[in-house]
Amino acid sequence: MKISKVHLACMLAMAGAVSPSLALAENTEGFAFNGYVRQAALFSAENDFKDSDYIGQKETLGRLGLEYDNQTNLDFSYRWTYGDGRSLKLGAGVSEGRTAGSGSGFVEITGYTDTGVIFAGKRDYGKERYVWMTDFFYTDMSGTGVGIENMKLGSAIVNMAYMVSKRDDYDLEDDAAFADADNINSVMHALNFAAKYGVWDISATVKAMPDNWSYNPTTKTSKEWAEFGYDLTVGYKMFNFFGLQSDGSSNTNFVLQAGKGLGSGQLLGGTITSYNAYRPGGLKFGEHEFEWGKGNDAITLLTHVEEGDVSYRALAFGGHTFENGIGIFPSVQAQYNDYEDGTYDYWASAMVRPVMGINSMMYLQGELGYVYNNWDGDSYNQAKVTVAPTLMFPTWTGVNPELRFLASWVKNSWTTDAKKGQSKNDFIVGFQLEANW
Repeated sequence: MKISKVHLACMLAMAGAVSPSLALAENTEGFAFNGYVRQAALFSAENDFKDSDYIGQKETLGRLGLEYDNQTNLDFSYRWTYGDGRSLKLGAGVSEGRTAGSGSGFVEITGYTDTGVIFAGKRDYGKERYVWMTDFFYTDMSGTGVGIENMKLGSAIVNMAYMVSKRDDYDLEDDAAFADADNINSVMHALNFAAKYGVWDISATVKAMPDNWSYNPTTKTSKEWAEFGYDLTVGYKMFNFFGLQSDGSSNTNFVLQAGKGLGSGQLLGGTITSYNAYRPGGLKFGEHEFEWGKGNDAITLLTHVEEGDVSYRALAFGGHTFENGIGIFPSVQAQYNDYEDGTYDYWASAMVRPVMGINSMMYLQGELGYVYNNWDGDSYNQAKVTVAPTLMFPTWTGVNPELRFLASWVKNSWTTDAKKGQSKNDFIVGFQLEANW
């Protein structure tokens, strides 16, 4: 009881100390609802115009006409802003989609430091480095954690965070045949530091995953993988397109990344997320039905890296709009993976999206894409051509939904079957709605 009275006295004293300043300005509060919707229906000519399924990788060939993965994100938040400049935001979100994650719940606080936003909870982090033509986040360190964003240190803008993520993809904790079942879903600890200084940005992450075991239900064998790793990302931005300039829309971005151990393969620039499991990385990862006896093994394989595995990635992307209104938006990217067991794989791709305005409600866009893959000497390639007339619905609120009518020719489709008399190539038609607010 005595402790409670002391605590109460301290709280009242603090309230008395701050109340005069709070009384000088008005306190405000408000609710916000944000979201993103991407829904499409795509049909394959080689499959009698039934679902196209995943015929190729949008992050390498371009997203138009290949985005079979629909997604919906709904984010809700309430913010209290005080007269002395401090603010408190409580946020929560729900997500649906193959790489959307499982929702969020977090708090953000401003005013406790001179600059920056303190956050804690489960949320996206480090996903601002983005190639929109391919839907490629080349860094994604989301998870549950605590950190600060947009803090000014001299002329630099700094982010720092400790994030925890977990590979919770199958339940073998009670499997008596697996002696290390308690370690099957260990957590990954990640400590990230990122800074932007003018046209340069840098991000460095150190990761640790104690007892990183796996269990193969097909072969009934277990293995311990890397417990430590790190990666580094360096970016540079030019506000022109290789010397060409227009009204603020011209830019060229260069990115170099390198990682080792838990910073290699799919984890180069990332933590354990659904998006990182499926994005381009190491060709030995992703979905390999022939190895694990099940289709959804991308998250299972995500942390199956050795301490000596090393990965390198390079990207160049940007865009330019000419005086006649025609825009071009290219992206070139590649990754090389050198594995501890002596094997290697790599991929390289290039795509471009041309855009031509027709009127205030419609424009014509398309994409050309090509990707080359080499897995320890075995190679294959894919190519894509897409035409997409697009309707826009601009509103006074700033929300601008788009409806795209899509037609794509894809060389060496993933889903065609020669045994059924199908061609290696496919033709995809359909439509897609996309909106964010």
